[in-house]
Amino acid sequence: MGVELKLPPELKACLVEDWDLVNKQKQLFQLPAEKNVDHILENYVTFLKSQRKSDNSEYSVDELVCGIREYFNKMLGTQLLCQFEKPQYDEILLAYPDIPMSQIYGAPHLLRLFVNIGTALTHLSLNRHSLMSVSSYMHGLLNYLAESSSSLFLASNYKMASVVYCFKAL
Repeated sequence: MGVELKLPPELKACLVEDWDLVNKQKQLFQLPAEKNVDHILENYVTFLKSQRKSDNSEYSVDELVCGIREYFNKMLGTQLLCQFEKPQYDEILLAYPDIPMSQIYGAPHLLRLFVNIGTALTHLSLNRHSLMSVSSYMHGLLNYLAESSSSLFLASNYKMASVVYCFKAL
């Protein structure tokens, strides 16, 4: 039983631009991010809670966000980075050894998580109802990211990598 997450068109465009900036233009997302993953997820929870649902969805969204944060921190170094970004990641690990990467990295890296997360969800032992609930929250978060895309996904958050860095990344 799989989960297919459909990215809104705005987010697809953000992914394409991110890929181009990193892989073609050799730019790096500036770290630590001004709006890091934890900040984005906390704002999403605040937004949802302001909607005042009368069911137990507030508890569910807290759990979901906690899971996304944990999954992000575990997957970042192995599955979410482009090859060109790996030396930067090594530098960040040395500079911030005791800080979760969700407090360092930003929206483009969080968005990359959603490209792969549907497949990962199939490996969880969830019944169909729970899987559909998680899928619904994930789509809600994607819509939230799409609505906030003009402030979260900015080309100005990237900078040209130095020549020395480029040689390291090869």
